[in-house]
Amino acid sequence: MSILIKGGYCVDGEREGYFDVYVEGNVIREIGNIEKSADLTIDARNCFVMPAFCNAHTHLAMSLFRGMADDLELMEWLTKYIFPAEARYVNPDMVYKCSKLSMLELIRCGTGCFVDMYFFEEEVAKAALEVGIRGVLGEGIVDFETPSCKNPKEALEKTRSLKREFESSGLLKVSYAPHSTYTVSKDTLKIVGERAGDSVVQIHVNESKKELELVKSQHGKGAVWVLEEVGLLTEKTYMAHCVYTNSADMELIAERGARVVNVPESNLKLASGIAPIDSMMKKGIPVYLGTDGAASNNNLDIVEEMRVASLIQKVKFDEKALPARKAFKMAVNFDGLFNSGKLEEGMLADIVIMKLSGIEAVPIYNPYSFLVYAANSRDVRDVIIDGKPVLRNGEFVSIDEERVKFEVRELARNIGVL
Repeated sequence: MSILIKGGYCVDGEREGYFDVYVEGNVIREIGNIEKSADLTIDARNCFVMPAFCNAHTHLAMSLFRGMADDLELMEWLTKYIFPAEARYVNPDMVYKCSKLSMLELIRCGTGCFVDMYFFEEEVAKAALEVGIRGVLGEGIVDFETPSCKNPKEALEKTRSLKREFESSGLLKVSYAPHSTYTVSKDTLKIVGERAGDSVVQIHVNESKKELELVKSQHGKGAVWVLEEVGLLTEKTYMAHCVYTNSADMELIAERGARVVNVPESNLKLASGIAPIDSMMKKGIPVYLGTDGAASNNNLDIVEEMRVASLIQKVKFDEKALPARKAFKMAVNFDGLFNSGKLEEGMLADIVIMKLSGIEAVPIYNPYSFLVYAANSRDVRDVIIDGKPVLRNGEFVSIDEERVKFEVRELARNIGVL
């Protein structure tokens, strides 16, 4: 299939201007003033054309627990509410239906790729292939029984199985996903390090003060140094949160080329704190953006997340911290995951068209200022993932949105939702 996007103003963090975009198959083939026929021509006048966003840390199926437990500190939220709810309600059907709902929410917000850590990830894969969204799967690895695996050995074997089954799809990759250094032993982390090879590894790191204290009591050192000890502090490792990350931590992270995923709204809601993202970027640490799951955010709106990310860095540091262009580039960062995130010839065709017809879009002097400080996700009009339109004029091309919402409402009724 070929697609020609005509007349839009292109923005990708590196360059901007009025360019046409020609897509053939799943790749951007040409950018410029293009006069040729295509299977589908999209009129993008009075719109921004930009790379799809990447939500680099989430737990998709947790949309079922949206609003179940609010106004709590992280450890209380996890141990008293979320872990018990997961033990009772998480099963393959729930993961499939609730992940699918979250994928639709992602797409409506302009997100073309997710990095997920949860259970029954084969069901996440099934939903992703049906929806047509790009993603990184991560079967959660902990040292206790989960809804999908009896022990960490089983979770590790399941990760291998997922890789064999889904990595040939082109849309999906499979990561190793140890939950954290306080729920996974050093022995298990060492096995992950030995098996991971070139695979992505994702893990929660330094999310709260209580976690910091717990890790130090267990290991005698901080989480970053535990990862260094077990061989998991590498350029393939994506560390979510990193709220309590000091200067020595940052120096080591930068030296090893490890990556950080900023999750600002969840960190604020759980009163965990504000990660020193501006300092990390100045040290050359690659930083990505994620929403966390809907149970702790409580939405998956990456446009909103981008704005909050920038604003709270200004409160933590100064008015120049994390300016709009940097915040945008963080939100479209696919580096190390997929060859996407830029409007360039040869890149994967993951593209968002955002309409500029809203009141908040008048006037626009700087595209990044608008996107980070004024835009909202209702402005997303079209989403193309892997060269295929999945959202056109605000409507899903092949998914029955009302059916997906109905199925999750039915699951929620079993819990007691209104």
